[in-house]
Amino acid sequence: MSAYRNQITQSSTISFFKATNICKAAAGLFFSLLISLTSTAQHEELKQKIDAFVSAKADDYEKKYLNVTEPDYGELASTNFDFHDYFELKAKVRTENSIGNNVKVRFNCSFYAYENENERNYALSFWFKNFIEAKRITPGREVRTYYGATPTIIIINQDHICIINLSCFDSDPDLLREISKEFMKYFGTPDSMVIEIDCDGPLKWTKNPPDPKDPAWRR
Repeated sequence: MSAYRNQITQSSTISFFKATNICKAAAGLFFSLLISLTSTAQHEELKQKIDAFVSAKADDYEKKYLNVTEPDYGELASTNFDFHDYFELKAKVRTENSIGNNVKVRFNCSFYAYENENERNYALSFWFKNFIEAKRITPGREVRTYYGATPTIIIINQDHICIINLSCFDSDPDLLREISKEFMKYFGTPDSMVIEIDCDGPLKWTKNPPDPKDPAWRR
């Protein structure tokens, strides 16, 4: 009788632990799903702005996801973002570029979003140490000569970073001015920090440059 009771007790204990593990797994799945849904909702406004920007350019450019490669922006791609989007806007009509070839201008559009401002700051601190063309930059300070850099506009907001870039060969002052204005219209805010880079430099902080002495950037 005692052996039977021991067997029942052991069986009950095993069932209890199995049930506990199942509950833990279910709870983990629930919280993972909750975090995913929260992240999706948090960045929904950014996604809507991306859609609106693409729609505004739809008469002149087509959005391409397939067979396109995102430029190497340095350490940014290795940061702890929870939303990322990249696509190419390809002109529907050919125009003559700076070396006399008739081409369809292509803009690279990249977006990186983070859980909060603190996570964005961590990402920026790592990125600035290994920036475009593996160059280290100092927040708020201009870089006069930037060999290998292509025309790029970077908008840094509270929890996300927006980038638009094109080839030096396709760079045209009027076109770049136009796209810069529209990019700022859709993704800029009064508090946005903005970096603009020309072909081979310079790199300029054209809006709300951070203080290089701010300890927040020394990580």
